Amino acid sequence: MAYRDLGSSTPGNAFTVTLTLNVEDARALWNAAAEKALQAPGMTLADVLDTIGPREDPSIADCIAMLTAPAAIPGCGLDDFQVSPLHSAELIQLPFPAMMPAANG
Repeated sequence: MAYRDLGSSTPGNAFTVTLTLNVEDARALWNAAAEKALQAPGMTLADVLDTIGPREDPSIADCIAMLTAPAAIPGCGLDDFQVSPLHSAELIQLPFPAMMPAANG
């Protein structure tokens, strides 16, 4: 029986993890992000407002980043972390009948 040492370093094994979210309630998102931010030592409400904006006009990307920023994963080094909106053009789908050519008649 062959034994493979899984504890050894394997450089060059990079992985991408993708998470796509649809924000349905910006207030609930802001509340959760603000609550998490306020748990950091020394964080004040003014710091929260500077980081994620006010509840009435939140920075959606910053709120998502606050809640999804990865914690340290044993045996891994974080190379990149980004939160960015999808372009609205990528989300538009025309209804099937609108894509059909008009009938001559």
